[in-house]
Amino acid sequence: MPLNGRKEATKGVTQLRVVLINPPITPFERYGSNIGKAGGRQVPLGICYIAAVLRLGKIEVKIIDAEAEDLDYKEIINRIKTFKADVVGITSTTVAFHRTLELAQKIKEYDKDLHVVLGGSHITALPDYSMSFDCFDYGVVGEGEITFYQLLQAINKGSDFEKVDGILFRKGGEIIKTKPREYIKDLDMLPFPARDMLADINLYPPPPMNYRHKPVLNLITSRGCPNRCIFCDRNVFGQRYREHSAEYVIKEIEHLVNEFGAKELAFVDDTFTINRKRVERIMDLMKERGYELDWTCMARVNTVTNDFLQRMKDSGCWHISYGIESGDQDVLDFIKKGITLDQIKQAIKWTDEVGINSKGFFIVGHLIDNEETIEKTIKFAKSLPLTDVVVTINTPIPNTDQYKIVKEYGELDTQDWSKFSYWKPVFVPNGLSEEYLMRVQKKFYREFYFQPKTLIKHLRQIRGFVDVKRYVHGAKALSYAFSKS
Repeated sequence: MPLNGRKEATKGVTQLRVVLINPPITPFERYGSNIGKAGGRQVPLGICYIAAVLRLGKIEVKIIDAEAEDLDYKEIINRIKTFKADVVGITSTTVAFHRTLELAQKIKEYDKDLHVVLGGSHITALPDYSMSFDCFDYGVVGEGEITFYQLLQAINKGSDFEKVDGILFRKGGEIIKTKPREYIKDLDMLPFPARDMLADINLYPPPPMNYRHKPVLNLITSRGCPNRCIFCDRNVFGQRYREHSAEYVIKEIEHLVNEFGAKELAFVDDTFTINRKRVERIMDLMKERGYELDWTCMARVNTVTNDFLQRMKDSGCWHISYGIESGDQDVLDFIKKGITLDQIKQAIKWTDEVGINSKGFFIVGHLIDNEETIEKTIKFAKSLPLTDVVVTINTPIPNTDQYKIVKEYGELDTQDWSKFSYWKPVFVPNGLSEEYLMRVQKKFYREFYFQPKTLIKHLRQIRGFVDVKRYVHGAKALSYAFSKS
């Protein structure tokens, strides 16, 4: 493997040419509404990691981010043709699966002998269903870096597919599934994501209210979530928490500053603050190296303290996103969030006191939600000194814990995966309606953002023309809260 033996990495696969694709999906499709204008766009780190590993193995590899470049199927296929690819790997979430499927079918129409590999969260959650479409020759389940490399070796030999853990392949009309691959234990063995293979790093703007200085580069410093929220999609990285060392992280930060001119960092770990000692070590190293960078992260309310937040503030942290989900304790307990309303109040209060902006993620339409619990959630959100909120509609993603029990609590529509955007109801709890969920989501936004204290908080953020432009951009997205559809 290229990670453990670089001499061996060049054997047997050097002639294969590989294209890795992030499928074409519009912001409107991804978010199901105009609120996508405020969603920003993140570097597709998954395929960038895979590309970096393949490059270590001396494999010719190209990345096509069709979403970021707004490419159509014809343009994608022309690039595949120009590159003379032997293997095409496509990553796909659930909401993008319809586009991935169409793209794979178009590729096979162009050249039926091209090897098409499907990876990502959707096939990991629904492997048999995903591989039921014969335009996919192989499937990669779970973490893809080592699996994809070993699959290329098997494709090159035309054999030994059974020896590659974590894949699906076709044999005599039958779909064969190999044993699951173990998660990568030592994340430091991975090279930095191949961001340099992207067409233009400026194609990845942050959400308008989530940055201070451009360019902003996102990085993920851990994998796996040890918490047990029933709605959480842990299909790819699993529940076992693994992390890069602080020393690895500071080297990646140095890489982002030197190679891409990063002026701000976005740590996009599910929960950046799980290991306080590691975060403190990262902050110490940033100080030692003289990096005075603004940065943002995601955290859980039960992983922060007043003094920890003050240290984060002093290190450059200016914005934290917290998963709050509900303002009703019974709902929080049911979804196994593992936090209390008092912990939420305390954490948001501390965050506000030290001068860090906070965003609360909320969900309406939990399995046991009703009009009373949702109204309590809106009231609770308004009572907190939050700077921003994101309000999504409960979307039971395949193979999550709630997906396994969802039929006991309401109706789930799985006829069209493109609706699984978190912004349109595909699940309606008993006693509620699709129309109500859409209406109350918009009401949530209106009532939160147009209360005087929130308006004042945002007016204080405006320091110049650049901030005015950001707020105009954000206001266009917020118009969703007043739309009829």
